[in-house]
Amino acid sequence: MTGFGNVDFVIADVGQGGAITEFLSVELQAIDITGSVMPAYQALRADRVAERRPTYGLNWSNVYKRYITQLIRKGYFHHHWGTKIVAVMQDVVYDYICNWAEFMRSGDVKGSAVNIIFMVYRYENDPDNAGAQRLVLDTVEGTSHANLQQAVLYKEAPSRDAFCKQIKRSLDRSKALEQPFNP
Repeated sequence: MTGFGNVDFVIADVGQGGAITEFLSVELQAIDITGSVMPAYQALRADRVAERRPTYGLNWSNVYKRYITQLIRKGYFHHHWGTKIVAVMQDVVYDYICNWAEFMRSGDVKGSAVNIIFMVYRYENDPDNAGAQRLVLDTVEGTSHANLQQAVLYKEAPSRDAFCKQIKRSLDRSKALEQPFNP
């Protein structure tokens, strides 16, 4: 939708004549990776040894840069509509968000002050299927777009000195790479 974007799912009540009476948006979040495992995957499929070890990691920064920003923006629209948005994610992602930005949370997800609801799941061993895991709903709590925004925008800034030291380390690394190799 122009000015809003896409959502993963919408749950809606439809009244007589097809009128939408109530709705909420649902956003799913999984964490992506940096780098690529594709060369290792292709080597495995071709039954050969990979030329080099793959480099990859979990892209925690993207959770903030993309997902939190999206929840704040879409939560703002839902606030004006008098509706809610549900964010579904794994417990480790939610824990990361909560540790990174200490925002106010409420167990009263039906309250008018809540327009973002977090539904957090965890994996646990499946007692009915040895070696398999199942998803279990772990936490349901909410916040508002304003609380989330405040927590993100007004985090304590790192010291200027620490930032300058990091710049210096990066410059020193760059200079070291420019030097010819002398064994």
